[in-house]
Amino acid sequence: MSQPMPIEPEKLKPVLHEKIERMNGEQLSLLNRVLMQVEAEELADRLNETFDKDREQGKLRRISELVQQFRAEHRYA
Repeated sequence: MSQPMPIEPEKLKPVLHEKIERMNGEQLSLLNRVLMQVEAEELADRLNETFDKDREQGKLRRISELVQQFRAEHRYA
């Protein structure tokens, strides 16, 4: 099977808009779930990178200690 030719980014938006306009409700729902999954994966990647940097800088070492301290100072009724 041959690979489709890549579309230039500036031409891609109108092509996608046209395809979306032709979609039925079920297809739009599926597309929305796919886009939400892509966004979730991108967010997870950014969070992982940030946590890795914080871990390397030693920022996460005291988390359990700080949580215990906070709970001790903020007793709930």
